[in-house]
Amino acid sequence: MKHLLLLLAWLLASQPVTTPETVTQPTRASQAAPDHFPYKVSLLTHAFEKLMALEPSLDSKMQFISLDWQMTDWKLSEDERNELIDHFHTKYGAEILFDSYHQLKEKNKLDPKTNSLYGILLNIEKLEIHSPESVTVTGGKYRSPLGAAGMTTTWQKTKDGWEIVKITDNWIS
Repeated sequence: MKHLLLLLAWLLASQPVTTPETVTQPTRASQAAPDHFPYKVSLLTHAFEKLMALEPSLDSKMQFISLDWQMTDWKLSEDERNELIDHFHTKYGAEILFDSYHQLKEKNKLDPKTNSLYGILLNIEKLEIHSPESVTVTGGKYRSPLGAAGMTTTWQKTKDGWEIVKITDNWIS
């Protein structure tokens, strides 16, 4: 039951809420990633790969991988997006999307009876830049209400790329 509540909290927290009266935007305090951050694609690639490694059993027959960092202020150029697409498509052979859970639902990318995605949603909920060489990323991997996991990782830039210096498993369902 605890895992189901944590999953529900993650889903609710990771999506904007729209009502007829107002549109509420997610809080972005201390999540902003400056556009001049020099290692955007490299960091996102490492962070999404670490999330992808969570619960490999969820990867069975996945039709797509959706990379979602909409809860941050981080914008990527078309070339940067294409670099992510090339990396993940080449490695996993799946269609690469940049959609949130609600966008995937609107595009009929989940089974309405089970709420299970036909692919994988990798979501970065929070991105804290401590310096150009130190970043903390909180995110999760979602396939279904009973198939999801989340973690927080702190990354340090090295001459060879990014290295995890701290990892905390936040939840699993």
